[in-house]
Amino acid sequence: MATVREKGKFLHIQWYDSITQKIHSKSTGLPVTEANRKKAEKLANELQKQLSEKTLKLKKIGIKQVTIKAAFNHFLKNNQHKHPKTINNYHRFYNKFIETFDEKLACSEITKIDVEDWLNEIKTLKLSKNSIHTYGTQLTHFLNFLFEYNYTPMFKINKEVKTRPEIKEKIVFTDEAIIKIFDSLKDKNENFRTSIYLLFYTGLRSSDLLTITKKRVNLKEKTFSYYSPKRKVYREVAFHDDLVEVLSDRLRNLNDDDRILNYKIVENLGRAVTRYLEDEGFAGMGYTARTFRKTFITLCRSRFKMDASIVRELVGHTHSNTADRYYNEIGLDAMRDELKKFKRPAAK
Repeated sequence: MATVREKGKFLHIQWYDSITQKIHSKSTGLPVTEANRKKAEKLANELQKQLSEKTLKLKKIGIKQVTIKAAFNHFLKNNQHKHPKTINNYHRFYNKFIETFDEKLACSEITKIDVEDWLNEIKTLKLSKNSIHTYGTQLTHFLNFLFEYNYTPMFKINKEVKTRPEIKEKIVFTDEAIIKIFDSLKDKNENFRTSIYLLFYTGLRSSDLLTITKKRVNLKEKTFSYYSPKRKVYREVAFHDDLVEVLSDRLRNLNDDDRILNYKIVENLGRAVTRYLEDEGFAGMGYTARTFRKTFITLCRSRFKMDASIVRELVGHTHSNTADRYYNEIGLDAMRDELKKFKRPAAK
């Protein structure tokens, strides 16, 4: 019940918020007098009426009254098994979101207009279009979660306000760049050399490569198994003949459970590759560790005309058609045969 209280020289209206479970107070701006007390009590009654009507309306349509913070914690709990990068994106979005929306507010206070204003403001940030779109994507995930659990009434965001991704130019290594990258490896340590060879000859994600241990590598069969953090599956693939010597040298001094690439996290490998590429004169060209994956797939398909289904299997892509996904068993022998077509560019 909203009541009138004296605080110093002015009258305040005080009420209990069942959502935040806290008592709130707001000054009326009226000095403490008997006449003003009647005015304040009238304001308190009007406020209580509005609060009661709002609570009744939300109850009728099944909206549950929880704070934004509580809802986000619920959202994180439901998504706790997602990839660490995805979880980081959720937190990054939330930190930006609560710069505008007080996390102590009820989710039901989030309105279509407020969300669209937030999106329009986000689009003015000095970030790339894809970074801004990441905020927009996470907002959509969070709002859908709020709608699903009846934490806020459903609304539709105007399509003109939504963020959009930027389709960037596909960057792959030129033949000259590949030749230079490999020619300069002789002065690098064994761990880094192995990293570059695996990135180029497998096309796998860096996060996949970091899960390979010595006991997962079969030099005789030219296969290795790995765990894909993105797809959450264990996979086995054949590898290229050119990797046999490199892997033999690398495995010689490792224990069975040692990882063949000595980088604690993906970001460390990425930074090492970026530094190397910049040192070799490729700064400003957009080359990163991921460029090896793009180059491998491009060469496989465009230059060497390798079977599309086998290439997907080699790099860990999800098969797009029902036949490949459920009926076409792509074996290791098929991978080995197709990999024979793949040739690293060499100096003429």
